[in-house]
Amino acid sequence: MKKVILLSGIAVITLLLTGCDGNVTRDLRHAGFSLSTEEFKCSTLLPASEDSKPTDTILYSNGSYAITDDGKLYELSLSQPYSNNENCKKISFSVKVIAYMDDNILKGEDNKFYYAPGTTSTQPLTKVTTNDSNYQLYTLLLGGQQVKKVITVDSNAGIYYALEDDGNVYKYTMTRQDYNAPYTISEKVPVYKKSEYGEIIDFNYAGDSSATYIKTKTKIYRMKATNEEECTKYADVACKYKIKLDETLTEYNNTKKIIYYGPNLLLTDYGKQFTVGS
Repeated sequence: MKKVILLSGIAVITLLLTGCDGNVTRDLRHAGFSLSTEEFKCSTLLPASEDSKPTDTILYSNGSYAITDDGKLYELSLSQPYSNNENCKKISFSVKVIAYMDDNILKGEDNKFYYAPGTTSTQPLTKVTTNDSNYQLYTLLLGGQQVKKVITVDSNAGIYYALEDDGNVYKYTMTRQDYNAPYTISEKVPVYKKSEYGEIIDFNYAGDSSATYIKTKTKIYRMKATNEEECTKYADVACKYKIKLDETLTEYNNTKKIIYYGPNLLLTDYGKQFTVGS
């Protein structure tokens, strides 16, 4: 009888845990995220148990590689696992990554720039030299110790957004007299302010898209249509967008059910992958 009771208790606990995770999946789907049929297995990036933390915490991922908070790099395969039967594999790179631009340029602790994994035009993890036509641009945007992340908004207009260690995101405007002249910073103004959102630790800009977000230490904001019901129903009603607090993401991020949220990917602590839609 004791054995039956014990087994029944285990079954109830399993159902409760499964139900909890199922609620998270349901809520994220209702919030507009697409659930992948593939699981995410990675012993270093997923917590070993409910009471533990991942060995390394993801700071950024574009789906093909990830940067962790402590500057390590991982190769990712979100469909087929690697030969280690996991969806991640540590990249052997001796330099700690301390900042990055878009998904193609990394800045090392040695204050040098490197081409990110997955870069098609050049060999990944090789140094960016002065022969690169954008070397001076990288120096101006990523050169300062205070800059943590840079997103290209409009390269033709010379507009870039940069997260700095003071918790603000700044708009940089770069100009030059002609193609052969050096770049100069003609304007630097705050675009997402710590005083309005709280201390910002991550962000992305993708125009009027839910891939535009602001992440603080306690909250996640997403770009949303303020008149979604009308603009999705009527062809002659244009959608109006605003960055708004996402209560679902904030709740599950604060309870650690979301272990990573980025421009294209959301990962849960129970190994589910979600696509961040537009």
